[in-house]
Amino acid sequence: MIGRRPLLAASAAIGMGADAARAQAPRPPGRIGYLHPRSADADAATVQILRPTWQRLGYVEGDSFVLRGAEGDLARLPTLARELVAAGAGVIIAVGPSAVRAARQAVPDTSIVAIDLETDPVRTGLAQSFARPGGLVTGLFVDQPSLATKWISLLREAVPGTDRLAIVWDPTTTRDQLELAVEAAAAMRIGTSVFEARSTAEIDGAFARMGSPQGLGVVQLGSPGFAVVAAHFAAAAIRRRLPTISFLRQYAMLGLLLTYGPSQESYFPRAVVLADRILRGERPGTLPIERPDRFELVLNAKTAAAIGVRFPASLQAQSDEVIE
Repeated sequence: MIGRRPLLAASAAIGMGADAARAQAPRPPGRIGYLHPRSADADAATVQILRPTWQRLGYVEGDSFVLRGAEGDLARLPTLARELVAAGAGVIIAVGPSAVRAARQAVPDTSIVAIDLETDPVRTGLAQSFARPGGLVTGLFVDQPSLATKWISLLREAVPGTDRLAIVWDPTTTRDQLELAVEAAAAMRIGTSVFEARSTAEIDGAFARMGSPQGLGVVQLGSPGFAVVAAHFAAAAIRRRLPTISFLRQYAMLGLLLTYGPSQESYFPRAVVLADRILRGERPGTLPIERPDRFELVLNAKTAAAIGVRFPASLQAQSDEVIE
């Protein structure tokens, strides 16, 4: 049994340790705003991934790191961007194309760090080049042509008979990834059909219109709002016995057949570091756009069994994780 006095002493020591940790944290040079088209809640996936980095750099949630989410109402994004600037944000981390566009238009003199896996920043005029963006937008973007080609190749390796693709696209994102995926499929002599879907009802409608599953694979293009409907999407595909591929590990965890994309845990926190550098005096136009240096291939063996797919040994050997 521990006596009361040692327990009080231990508690005091813990408190002093916490105070010392806070005292050692660097003082933030200003406020960072965070803008998401859906959730900025404390338990949202991207918020949880970014939190350790902003805390390490000395930012305090709700004070020097201010969060806003549109809860799916994209018309609110411009107002929320202006709210962040009014609250003192000197730079905004904007997640997804709709948030990046809204922030750029609503607060054109504010620096933006994008976490945008759906847009080609040079093709859309957000940046002059990846090495030197040149304006007020920098951040995290991926190589869309290479990614689209890789998705299709992996899906065909998983299901060799795939000769048609249903490409499911969230129309609130840019057309870049859609057009590049269609081009990549055409170069590989694969026919494509495009389906717009972002809600559960639209997803059900899209799968109902896809026709025969024979030789058909489904590519779900990137969307910052897809996490909300990913489990429903996966279940709809399994009912039709259709193989699916998309971006992030969490989607395979929710039932998609396979995913290939950047490791969020190692990639996304770099947005906070860029925002901090901007507040400390660096210009966004001189900060190179950051591409991921680590990609994850995740296979869902349970989904494979449900739709009658057997992953080849070559694909399993490439994978970073197999969900049993």
